[in-house]
Amino acid sequence: MPSYYYKGQFRHEPSAFDPRSIMMTARRLMTSRKGIIYLFGGFFFCWFYVLVRMTFSSTTSPYVLPPLPPIEYSKMWPPNLDTLLCRPKIYVYPDPPAIQAVYERVPPVNTPYISERILLEQLRDPHSSAYKNYVTLEPEEADFFYIPFLGARYLNHCWFILGEKGDCDVDEQYVLPMMQHIQQKLPYWNRTFGQDHLMAHPMDRTSHYYQSREVMENATFLTTVGDLRPVSSSIVGSRRYKNIVIPSATALLDLVKADPLQYLTHEGHPRHKKRDVFVLFGGRYSDVQPDDVYSAGIRSLFSSLEKQPGYVIGPGWETDKYMKLLSRARYGLAPMGHTLDTTRIWEYIAFGVVPVIIADGIIEPFEDDFDWKSISVRIRRKDAHKIDAILRAIPDEEYQAKRRRVWEYGRRVLLTRDSWHLIVRDLCRRGRLEGKRTIDRNNHANLTLPYVSIHT
Repeated sequence: MPSYYYKGQFRHEPSAFDPRSIMMTARRLMTSRKGIIYLFGGFFFCWFYVLVRMTFSSTTSPYVLPPLPPIEYSKMWPPNLDTLLCRPKIYVYPDPPAIQAVYERVPPVNTPYISERILLEQLRDPHSSAYKNYVTLEPEEADFFYIPFLGARYLNHCWFILGEKGDCDVDEQYVLPMMQHIQQKLPYWNRTFGQDHLMAHPMDRTSHYYQSREVMENATFLTTVGDLRPVSSSIVGSRRYKNIVIPSATALLDLVKADPLQYLTHEGHPRHKKRDVFVLFGGRYSDVQPDDVYSAGIRSLFSSLEKQPGYVIGPGWETDKYMKLLSRARYGLAPMGHTLDTTRIWEYIAFGVVPVIIADGIIEPFEDDFDWKSISVRIRRKDAHKIDAILRAIPDEEYQAKRRRVWEYGRRVLLTRDSWHLIVRDLCRRGRLEGKRTIDRNNHANLTLPYVSIHT
């Protein structure tokens, strides 16, 4: 440290970084009026700077644009389901004499595969909306022809009533007599080689139960299974642009004839409790392994979920208890089983439960017209282990919106509600009949206002 001589003694020159000098200077500033002003001024400046940055940088209010004007109905999606896309005529074949004889020994069987029977009854009931809007008794007028094929009735009687196995001679006893009568004794199939013919196949393997299925392959199938996966991955090899996927019948809704309004208000709320069951599932899961083909292993995860708070998971319940649980549930798990579809999704919808669909590649009924995203939650198989986190992350506002859509909009898809009106929308596109009503097979007029709404 340098020194110098001053008034007869040596003094050391103070260092610029002498800690004692710095402390003394700071003490003088803090005790002086000017120092206090500097201190508070600096603090205020820093606070004001941070406030300005927060206000104008990170929390800028969104700029709301003016709404766009409405567009015409034909450009909207999802469309207004109360407005007809077209009004075709459907001719329903009478049962051939040979088939009437079969029905005398094969009575109806109450199984979940009765979609074929329900759809046929709707077309044959003069009081039904489907009959009033679309059915013609004159085949020469018809745009489409409905084959009254009840293959599931024949096979279910054989399997569940008679206790037999295999194909039960269904081809010789039922399929060929039906199809030969239509193809050989009537002229309408051969006009288009069956391209304008419809028939229902409500079981998992659709037409693959029949060795003679080639005779019916040109027809459009109404199936309860829709599958986008390659043929090698699918039991049925779903025909994406040939089949029309329809809702399934269920034991609860179509056999027991359960009435959700016994447990719910007209707004879809439980009559006596809140929806205090977070997630509901009843079905097979306890014996499923992660690498099983059945359900692609998805259901193996449910054994761990059954112990979580808010979850009610079991192999099934008696009818009244199940309906009470449905009325209390917020979400219902709908994983794939042997095929991608599951009948429980229709029970969820009927009771205002938001379905959680876990089935990669599934085609739900009427996807061209119906907004499934607004009434359901879809989870990919690769994310199935995160079910709880995904569902708990959904804001209550979003859940309530889905629940309302399920109750007010989703129930229209049920088999006994508007299914034929939605099937016809698909037929309108296939027959290039949009905006038309049928006068006769070769004469169509514009669909004018008196014909626009669905009449019940």
